[in-house]
Amino acid sequence: MLKLEHDFHVHTHLSSCAKDSATIEHYVAKARELGIRKLGLADHMWDSAVSGAPKWYVPQNFEHISTIREEIAATEHEGIEFLVGCECEYDRIHEGVAISEAVAEQLDFLIVPNSHTHITMPKDLYEPHRAHAEYMLKAFYDIINSPVAKYVTAIPHPFMAVCCPYPNAQAIAEITDDEFKRCFDAAANKGIAMEINPNHFRHPLPAIYESQIMRMYRIIRESGCKFTLGTDSHSDTGHDQWRNAYVAIGLLGLKEDDFHPLTRVR
Repeated sequence: MLKLEHDFHVHTHLSSCAKDSATIEHYVAKARELGIRKLGLADHMWDSAVSGAPKWYVPQNFEHISTIREEIAATEHEGIEFLVGCECEYDRIHEGVAISEAVAEQLDFLIVPNSHTHITMPKDLYEPHRAHAEYMLKAFYDIINSPVAKYVTAIPHPFMAVCCPYPNAQAIAEITDDEFKRCFDAAANKGIAMEINPNHFRHPLPAIYESQIMRMYRIIRESGCKFTLGTDSHSDTGHDQWRNAYVAIGLLGLKEDDFHPLTRVR
């Protein structure tokens, strides 16, 4: 079976929503325990050059997240490669991504969610569920067609609406196979990968196999999109579901070539 050796979505204590325990020292120890050899640091960031940042995002700019390089340099991590990127927000007002090209080109990778609807979407669009789905569809296209799309490595937890007041699979169910196919065909043409989060595969196998999430991921694979693996860890318990990543790749039949080239270990 394919050995998974990367995690391209971990937050450190520099993200306002992360725990103090999310240190480089912790991630080095966890990587050695799990056999991870490449870690992508994806702290939340809203570029100061882009107007309209929500108050929560204002202190989380490029200068702030870049200080993690000092912590990496001060921690022994032989055998583990760190990439410094960010999880940058969808910018609804400007219909793009909240990052300038000047900042994007200084990062090792960039992930941009279309599913942070708890932050970016007007709350009256939660109902009906189709309105929620349409918002995420528009966000998806705005991201992959944005001026900085060439820097976007992956869409994290695609269409898995975060902090949704109802099961987020209900919004996914509103999106047709054809709509998904057009989305993922377009992303594949741009070289933008889709993230697999092992936390979404922790249910009994029959439930996973028949789920809306698996329907979406099968279409992603059929469309030729590459994948990344990301736990979205925010604390010292963030890798508790790591083994479920193997459930996902087994059900999807993924091979090494199905993952984004940047994830490969040198």
